[in-house]
Amino acid sequence: MKLYLGIDVGGTSIKAGVVAEDAQILARFRLPVPPDFPAFLEALSGLISRARAQYPEICGVGISSCGGIDPSSGVVFAKLAPSLLYLIGQNYYDLRRYTDLPVALEKDGNCAALGEIWCGAARDLTNFVTLVLGSGLGGAYCAGGRVFSGAHFLAGDIGYAYPAPEGGSYGQQIAPVEVEKRYFARSGERRTLPEMYERRAEDAAAAQCLHEFFFGLANVILTMQYVADPQAFLLGGGITAWEPLLPELQSALSQLVAERDGPILPNVRLCAHRNDANVLGAVYNCKTTFGL
Repeated sequence: MKLYLGIDVGGTSIKAGVVAEDAQILARFRLPVPPDFPAFLEALSGLISRARAQYPEICGVGISSCGGIDPSSGVVFAKLAPSLLYLIGQNYYDLRRYTDLPVALEKDGNCAALGEIWCGAARDLTNFVTLVLGSGLGGAYCAGGRVFSGAHFLAGDIGYAYPAPEGGSYGQQIAPVEVEKRYFARSGERRTLPEMYERRAEDAAAAQCLHEFFFGLANVILTMQYVADPQAFLLGGGITAWEPLLPELQSALSQLVAERDGPILPNVRLCAHRNDANVLGAVYNCKTTFGL
């Protein structure tokens, strides 16, 4: 059976999985974000070597990364998480000097979509949007069952957009990591979104941050609904393991649609593979790119 290595480069950690051709994840790895590009290449090449030593059948490497990515050249060209800013202008395919395995690259939002097309919540969809919630707000737009990259490889990346001239980007407003930073600035305490949710009745800062998160995300979805008119939105990222996420978001969407007399209530689903969608999509991209 063919095996593949999927690597998901995020703003807070690097996750990887050895994936079988039936999409089963056989082993998992996790690394901290390295401090600079040479250390980054060393960490990824070491990861590939270790995985291959344990699973010699690995025949290709797929990489999912945050940031603006040109998958044909391997160059990172747009803003990433603060911990990975050193990647801007660098080339992921420098990694090919350290391995004889084929290496394919895509941005995280597209990989989340590809993972769901391969074996997840998008198998019955032809037109949909994925939104990946983490240290940033990634996204992808799929039309006709394929990822649509756009002229600058940024289609679906709503996190880069600015909803108002005086405010931050959607990513700065809605990404869970950014919401947690905002709560710390207001309260002096560090709490995750689920922890804020538990305290919302007696903690005004927590209640306000949660309101901004849910209604901000609902606004993003409604905006994209009338730009792309997808069949559904798929949410990915670690936060999707939090059970109140979907019902609270659906409540915010219903309220906004009713207030604005909107004609459509968007269909929102969770990625079937939750936090594994990027790893699986990276592998699927590698498989299809090289015919493996």
